Amino acid sequence: MGYLTVLLGAAAFYIASGEWISWLLLLLCLGLPWLSLLVSLGAIRRFRAEPAGLDIVETGEETELWLLGSCPAPMPPFRGKLSLRWCITGERRRYRSEKDLPTDHCGGVTVTAEKVRVCDYLGLFSFRVRNVSPKTMIIRPKPQAPGVIPSIRDIRPKRWTPKPGGGFAENHELRLYRPGDSLNQIHWKLTAKTGKWILREPMEPVRGRMLLTMTLRGTPEALDRKFGRLLWLGGYLLDQEVGFEIRALTGDGLLTFPVKERNELYKAVDTLLCTPAAGEGSIREYAFDASWQYHIGGEADEA
Repeated sequence: MGYLTVLLGAAAFYIASGEWISWLLLLLCLGLPWLSLLVSLGAIRRFRAEPAGLDIVETGEETELWLLGSCPAPMPPFRGKLSLRWCITGERRRYRSEKDLPTDHCGGVTVTAEKVRVCDYLGLFSFRVRNVSPKTMIIRPKPQAPGVIPSIRDIRPKRWTPKPGGGFAENHELRLYRPGDSLNQIHWKLTAKTGKWILREPMEPVRGRMLLTMTLRGTPEALDRKFGRLLWLGGYLLDQEVGFEIRALTGDGLLTFPVKERNELYKAVDTLLCTPAAGEGSIREYAFDASWQYHIGGEADEA
């Protein structure tokens, strides 16, 4: 609009005066768009755009998204729109401001840039930007303790095995000393009594398969409870130095995640937050060979 006003003004000046300088000014205005396009071509060809924002936020945390442009040359003008798709439910929405991104409930959100166009420096010519990669943002739940905390102390171990690195253990096994064993584990009374070097080797239990199971389906409130309990129970088992598996029935089928460290727990939860909901059935219909299994439901009064 600004360029058109300048062009009309130059044309009116030329018509009114007829002087050579007015003609030169009119030619300059007519050639300016093409000069701008020529100067902008390098930047337009190397321009890239992508959705930007935090990768992970907690439920209730305020955040916003924006369209980020990058270019090794001076940045040309660009524009575009962002659309949101919730991974579990498939709900879609156009993003306009931070108010359009509610974080009241957990879930994975795919952010896609649409109708992205880059302009020359004067903004007179625009070109479509292709191959804009989407971004996935995760709204992670807060841990929620279940109504009844499950006990794992009564689980009978399948066998006992030497504890790597030694250290404290409730059970020990007596055996003869072998070169390389720590002298701190020598049982001195039995050694003096038998005349042989006797070692008290710390033992740790080897349990059967430990399972946390859930069906990926429910209202936003129920999913908040399911994922919150999954985080809490996973942390509880890891604090007891117990490895386990997460098994979830999803829209992509039955998924299994072995967990031995806390980062593996977060990775499993984040993956499930970005997985479509299960259409039919329940994971309770599956029979698993496990020594211990806890099914995570989404009922508010679950015990």
